[in-house]
Amino acid sequence: MKIVSLWLGLILFVLVTSGFAAETMLTNASDVINPLDALEGNTTSSEQPMPDWIFFQYPPYEATGKPDPFVSFIKVREYERMEEARKAKKEKKASTPLETVEVHSLRLIGIIENKDGNSVAMVELPDGKGYLIHTGMVVGLYDGVVTSIGDGVLVVEENIMDLFGENKKRTITLRLRQE
Repeated sequence: MKIVSLWLGLILFVLVTSGFAAETMLTNASDVINPLDALEGNTTSSEQPMPDWIFFQYPPYEATGKPDPFVSFIKVREYERMEEARKAKKEKKASTPLETVEVHSLRLIGIIENKDGNSVAMVELPDGKGYLIHTGMVVGLYDGVVTSIGDGVLVVEENIMDLFGENKKRTITLRLRQE
Protein backbone atom coordinates (compact mmCIF):
# COMPACT_ATOMS: atom_id res chain seq x y z
CA MET A 1 0.00 0.00 0.00
CA LYS A 2 2.85 2.35 0.84
CA ILE A 3 4.46 1.59 -2.51
CA VAL A 4 1.28 2.42 -4.44
CA SER A 5 0.83 5.73 -2.65
CA LEU A 6 4.47 6.56 -3.19
CA TRP A 7 4.11 5.94 -6.93
CA LEU A 8 0.94 8.02 -7.16
CA GLY A 9 2.65 10.88 -5.37
CA LEU A 10 5.62 10.69 -7.71
CA ILE A 11 3.40 10.68 -10.81
CA LEU A 12 1.40 13.65 -9.50
CA PHE A 13 4.61 15.58 -8.79
CA VAL A 14 5.97 14.93 -12.31
CA LEU A 15 2.70 16.04 -13.92
CA VAL A 16 2.53 19.27 -11.97
CA THR A 17 6.17 20.23 -12.53
CA SER A 18 6.21 19.29 -16.22
CA GLY A 19 3.15 21.46 -16.91
CA PHE A 20 4.80 24.39 -15.18
CA ALA A 21 8.11 23.85 -17.03
CA ALA A 22 6.37 23.58 -20.43
CA GLU A 23 4.46 26.80 -19.75
CA THR A 24 7.69 28.56 -18.76
CA MET A 25 9.48 27.26 -21.83
CA LEU A 26 6.74 28.51 -24.14
CA THR A 27 6.84 31.99 -22.69
CA ASN A 28 10.67 32.07 -22.87
CA ALA A 29 10.73 30.73 -26.43
CA SER A 30 8.70 33.69 -27.66
CA ASP A 31 11.39 36.03 -26.30
CA VAL A 32 14.12 34.58 -28.54
CA ILE A 33 14.99 36.63 -31.63
CA ASN A 34 17.11 35.91 -34.65
CA PRO A 35 20.39 37.90 -34.58
CA LEU A 36 20.12 38.60 -38.32
CA ASP A 37 16.69 40.13 -37.81
CA ALA A 38 18.06 42.24 -34.98
CA LEU A 39 20.87 43.57 -37.19
CA GLU A 40 18.43 44.53 -39.91
CA GLY A 41 16.17 46.23 -37.38
CA ASN A 42 13.33 43.70 -37.74
CA THR A 43 12.47 43.47 -34.06
CA THR A 44 9.23 43.88 -32.23
CA SER A 45 8.53 46.94 -30.11
CA SER A 46 9.23 45.14 -26.81
CA GLU A 47 12.71 44.07 -27.97
CA GLN A 48 15.72 46.31 -28.27
CA PRO A 49 17.79 46.32 -31.49
CA MET A 50 21.35 45.02 -31.50
CA PRO A 51 24.02 47.66 -30.76
CA ASP A 52 25.95 49.14 -33.69
CA TRP A 53 29.27 47.73 -32.52
CA ILE A 54 28.04 44.13 -32.99
CA PHE A 55 28.47 43.07 -36.61
CA PHE A 56 29.45 39.98 -38.56
CA GLN A 57 33.16 40.00 -39.36
CA TYR A 58 32.96 37.78 -42.45
CA PRO A 59 30.30 37.55 -45.15
CA PRO A 60 28.40 34.26 -45.44
CA TYR A 61 30.24 31.50 -47.34
CA GLU A 62 29.02 30.70 -50.84
CA ALA A 63 30.19 27.26 -52.04
CA THR A 64 28.95 27.53 -55.63
CA GLY A 65 31.79 27.29 -58.12
CA LYS A 66 34.41 26.42 -55.49
CA PRO A 67 36.15 23.06 -54.98
CA ASP A 68 35.10 20.86 -52.09
CA PRO A 69 37.71 21.40 -49.32
CA PHE A 70 37.19 17.87 -47.97
CA VAL A 71 38.13 16.06 -51.20
CA SER A 72 41.80 15.34 -51.84
CA PHE A 73 43.13 17.35 -54.77
CA ILE A 74 45.29 14.36 -55.72
CA LYS A 75 42.19 12.19 -56.10
CA VAL A 76 40.49 14.84 -58.23
CA ARG A 77 43.56 15.12 -60.43
CA GLU A 78 43.83 11.33 -60.73
CA TYR A 79 40.15 11.10 -61.69
CA GLU A 80 40.54 13.82 -64.35
CA ARG A 81 43.57 12.05 -65.86
CA MET A 82 41.75 8.73 -65.90
CA GLU A 83 38.82 10.35 -67.68
CA GLU A 84 41.17 11.90 -70.27
CA ALA A 85 42.86 8.53 -70.85
CA ARG A 86 39.48 6.80 -71.12
CA LYS A 87 38.27 9.33 -73.71
CA ALA A 88 41.51 8.97 -75.71
CA LYS A 89 41.20 5.19 -75.58
CA LYS A 90 37.60 5.35 -76.85
CA GLU A 91 38.64 7.58 -79.74
CA LYS A 92 41.50 5.27 -80.66
CA LYS A 93 40.17 1.96 -81.91
CA ALA A 94 42.14 -1.14 -80.97
CA SER A 95 43.71 -2.63 -84.08
CA THR A 96 44.00 -6.13 -82.57
CA PRO A 97 42.25 -7.96 -79.73
CA LEU A 98 45.60 -7.93 -77.92
CA GLU A 99 45.11 -4.21 -77.26
CA THR A 100 41.79 -4.72 -75.47
CA VAL A 101 43.11 -6.56 -72.39
CA GLU A 102 45.68 -5.94 -69.66
CA VAL A 103 49.14 -7.38 -70.29
CA HIS A 104 48.95 -9.23 -66.96
CA SER A 105 45.91 -11.15 -68.16
CA LEU A 106 47.82 -12.63 -71.13
CA ARG A 107 49.14 -16.17 -70.68
CA LEU A 108 52.37 -17.12 -72.41
CA ILE A 109 51.83 -20.50 -74.08
CA GLY A 110 55.01 -21.00 -76.07
CA ILE A 111 58.01 -19.44 -77.77
CA ILE A 112 59.30 -20.32 -81.24
CA GLU A 113 62.94 -19.34 -81.69
CA ASN A 114 64.35 -18.86 -85.21
CA LYS A 115 67.96 -19.30 -86.25
CA ASP A 116 68.25 -15.65 -87.32
CA GLY A 117 67.20 -14.41 -83.84
CA ASN A 118 63.61 -13.40 -84.60
CA SER A 119 61.55 -15.17 -81.98
CA VAL A 120 57.75 -15.46 -81.97
CA ALA A 121 55.65 -15.97 -78.85
CA MET A 122 52.19 -17.44 -78.61
CA VAL A 123 49.88 -15.94 -75.97
CA GLU A 124 46.38 -16.80 -74.90
CA LEU A 125 43.72 -14.20 -74.08
CA PRO A 126 41.34 -14.70 -71.15
CA ASP A 127 38.63 -15.84 -73.60
CA GLY A 128 40.86 -18.73 -74.75
CA LYS A 129 41.92 -17.42 -78.16
CA GLY A 130 45.61 -17.65 -79.09
CA TYR A 131 47.73 -15.09 -80.96
CA LEU A 132 51.29 -14.89 -82.25
CA ILE A 133 53.37 -11.94 -81.05
CA HIS A 134 56.52 -10.53 -82.65
CA THR A 135 59.05 -8.09 -81.20
CA GLY A 136 57.82 -4.50 -81.63
CA MET A 137 54.08 -5.31 -81.54
CA VAL A 138 51.71 -3.20 -79.45
CA VAL A 139 49.81 -5.09 -76.73
CA GLY A 140 47.75 -4.18 -73.68
CA LEU A 141 45.48 -1.32 -72.71
CA TYR A 142 48.34 1.13 -72.18
CA ASP A 143 50.04 0.66 -75.57
CA GLY A 144 52.80 -1.61 -74.32
CA VAL A 145 55.51 -2.57 -76.80
CA VAL A 146 57.06 -6.04 -76.88
CA THR A 147 60.79 -5.41 -76.39
CA SER A 148 62.20 -8.93 -76.30
CA ILE A 149 61.21 -12.56 -76.68
CA GLY A 150 63.46 -15.42 -75.68
CA ASP A 151 64.59 -17.91 -73.03
CA GLY A 152 61.04 -18.57 -71.87
CA VAL A 153 60.36 -14.86 -71.22
CA LEU A 154 58.26 -12.21 -72.97
CA VAL A 155 59.09 -8.61 -71.95
CA VAL A 156 56.62 -5.73 -72.51
CA GLU A 157 57.30 -2.05 -71.70
CA GLU A 158 54.39 0.30 -71.07
CA ASN A 159 54.39 4.09 -70.72
CA ILE A 160 52.08 4.95 -67.85
CA MET A 161 51.22 8.17 -66.06
CA ASP A 162 51.44 8.19 -62.27
CA LEU A 163 49.35 10.22 -59.81
CA PHE A 164 51.49 13.31 -60.22
CA GLY A 165 51.23 13.35 -64.02
CA GLU A 166 54.74 12.08 -64.69
CA ASN A 167 55.29 9.55 -67.49
CA LYS A 168 57.06 6.41 -66.31
CA LYS A 169 58.05 3.15 -67.96
CA ARG A 170 56.70 -0.07 -66.50
CA THR A 171 58.30 -3.35 -67.50
CA ILE A 172 56.09 -6.45 -67.42
CA THR A 173 57.63 -9.89 -67.75
CA LEU A 174 55.54 -12.89 -68.73
CA ARG A 175 57.20 -16.26 -68.06
CA LEU A 176 56.60 -19.55 -69.77
CA ARG A 177 55.10 -22.06 -67.36
CA GLN A 178 56.74 -25.47 -67.20
CA GLU A 179 53.97 -28.03 -66.68
